Order: sequence, then C-alpha cells, then structure tokens
Amino acid sequence: MRFAFTFLALALLLASTRTATADAAANTCIRFWGETRYGALAYNHIVHVANSCEATADCSVSTDVNPEPQQVAVEGGTSIEVVTFMGSPARTFKPSVKCTMRK
Repeated sequence: MRFAFTFLALALLLASTRTATADAAANTCIRFWGETRYGALAYNHIVHVANSCEATADCSVSTDVNPEPQQVAVEGGTSIEVVTFMGSPARTFKPSVKCTMRK
C-alpha cells in the first residue's frame, strides 16, 4: 500500500512538472494584445496572438467583454487575429489568452 501511494505521488509530481514546463514555454513564447477597430457605428474587438516558439500552441482566447473562450491553434513562428466581438458599444476591453504548447 505504501509503495502504491509513493508511486502515485511520484507520477503526479512528474505530470505537474511536465505541465509546468509546457506552461513556462508558452509564457515565454506567446505574446498577445488587444485591438479595437471602429466600423458600422460600433467597435470590433480583435485579440492578436503571436507565437515565437517552434511548436504549435493551443490557446484559449477570451475578453472581459466576451468571456466565452474561443479555442485556436497558433503554429510556431506565426501570429493570428481572433475576433472576439463584433458591433460592441465598448471601446475598450481586456484580452485574456492561456496557451499550452504541443509536444
């Protein structure tokens, strides 16, 4: 019983270390920023996500105006634009991007 508990604890530690390493890579490789574009008497909210790593990043993109996350993949060395809201009365918003790197 003691061996099984020790083995389980070690397995959980290794899994969390791999996740932490992937998250650390995502934190150093992924940049994001918001942009508001005016058109048709309202604002469109765009979140730019840039990946400077070689690996593809799977990202969840949301904002304080539209908290429903959108799932996107950003290939290494590229950037994308994610439209999070069209026709918003709000001129400002706060983007949120959480990514994990593919292996």
